[in-house]
Amino acid sequence: MTQTQTEIVPEQDVPGRTRWGVFLAILAVPTLVVAALLALLIAWLFTDDSVAADVKETSCAEALAFGGAKLPQGAKDARCALEAGPAPSYTARFRMPRAEIDAWVAAGFPQGPELRTTQCGDARVDACLSADRVAGRRASVQIEITHDSRRWSEVRYKAFTP
Repeated sequence: MTQTQTEIVPEQDVPGRTRWGVFLAILAVPTLVVAALLALLIAWLFTDDSVAADVKETSCAEALAFGGAKLPQGAKDARCALEAGPAPSYTARFRMPRAEIDAWVAAGFPQGPELRTTQCGDARVDACLSADRVAGRRASVQIEITHDSRRWSEVRYKAFTP
């Protein structure tokens, strides 16, 4: 057997396809997933997601009238809301002069009950009232009063249909 000599030919550099396209395609999928998740996170952070989705602001006159009361003359910082559901529930929060609280409660609930300073449930509450369908009203009312200072008190008012 004779041996034939083979010629070694150097490989030529021919421009052609590289694998960068495949690499970029594989890398694009996780990048798009991460970008979509970041967009969802940002949208979630900047949307209004109240504790209850069906809570909307309403006029304080409407909220207090549902339980048979009116907003006191000297009230400040009033915020009122309506929580929709099977039965509507109104909430109001405002500050009023401390000296006018008894007169406001008496005007709203002439047949009683009166404010009490014990058994209010929360140790920070200075006075409270629970009225179940007083004077033929269809709503029950809960009022909690916290004295901010010698002159001002914060009133939390809730009127709802039981």
